Amino acid sequence: MANVSKLLHTTTDPETFLVNLKAEDSDLKEAKGKIRASLRVAFSAASRERFDADVQPRFFTQGSSSYRTLNDPAWPPSQQKDLDDGCYLPLSFVTGERPSKAAKQFFEFVDTILGELAKTEGWTLIKKPTCVRLEIALDAHVDIPLYAIPDQQFALLEARAQRMEKAHDHAPKRWEDLPSNAVLLAHRDDDWVASDPRKIHKWFLDAVDIYGERLRRDCRYMKAWRDHHHLDHDKLSSIMLMACVWSAYEAIRRPFLAEREDERLLSIVTRLPAMLGQDMPNPASKDENLNRMSPEQRVRTAAAAEALRDRLREAVEACDEKQSAISLMRAAFGPRLPDRPDLVSIPVRAEAIVAAQPKTYVPARPVGRSQSG
Repeated sequence: MANVSKLLHTTTDPETFLVNLKAEDSDLKEAKGKIRASLRVAFSAASRERFDADVQPRFFTQGSSSYRTLNDPAWPPSQQKDLDDGCYLPLSFVTGERPSKAAKQFFEFVDTILGELAKTEGWTLIKKPTCVRLEIALDAHVDIPLYAIPDQQFALLEARAQRMEKAHDHAPKRWEDLPSNAVLLAHRDDDWVASDPRKIHKWFLDAVDIYGERLRRDCRYMKAWRDHHHLDHDKLSSIMLMACVWSAYEAIRRPFLAEREDERLLSIVTRLPAMLGQDMPNPASKDENLNRMSPEQRVRTAAAAEALRDRLREAVEACDEKQSAISLMRAAFGPRLPDRPDLVSIPVRAEAIVAAQPKTYVPARPVGRSQSG
């Protein structure tokens, strides 16, 4: 058997799988700042004329960037790193019963402003059903979903944001602890849909509080596996994989989670094929099913998970040669896993211990004289 934990993560070497997954997000953050500034200026200048109200939006980053599970894409440009930055307006902006007019106006206004910004920056604007997407590079995009939030909560968000800005506090804003009822997401086809990203955000941060940073690491390994094998992001979402990892943790229970990185990951992927083949309730909203794959897609994805399980199991439980263990791990996770035999250890087998002992010589017993007869 091989101990491949240090290939995945260690604090004593600068080259590990986790390090190689690290996404450089300064470009995303810079783009986010420009997007926010453009929308703030535009709403200040034109919201009274366009919406019959003085509206100043508030923004809150959500998704992988806020969970700190963002990886570099395995195969750009077909895969991209992304940042989701929700744009929030007070619910009073939506007059009556979720009118189409409000959602349409919201999108039209943001499309126009960000379209001008895209031309200036050399970006590409894409109109997605639930957001405005700006592709800022071949391997990166920023999504801006548009929300309406109850006025009282919006006032709390606004006051909190002002305090943060005044204090120059750049720590993550714990906005997810605000009340979560009646948050609406603008949809280009369905007008408004109930959707509160704060619920899943709070669930994941609470889970990390319980299980520690290993939960984040294991989620990133699973996302990297999905990306390397070109599994469908829309169907096998990052949230789905995070829920699978968390469900495995819950089944194993915290005191029994392996300390070794590779053994813990094996205990997760052993359970993965079954989880991918069935519905997966959203841990933050039990009535939502995160597994959006068709029956055929579930079969194919579960088969890919079985191959992952078998390779990892062979490396951890049966492999007695360093380079073979590395080959199995790279087949499972891709070339970003380092080719470093020095980071792999092979436990010495009992028979090897015996064979390694120095030879000893025992003098023969004296034999008495004998006579032939």
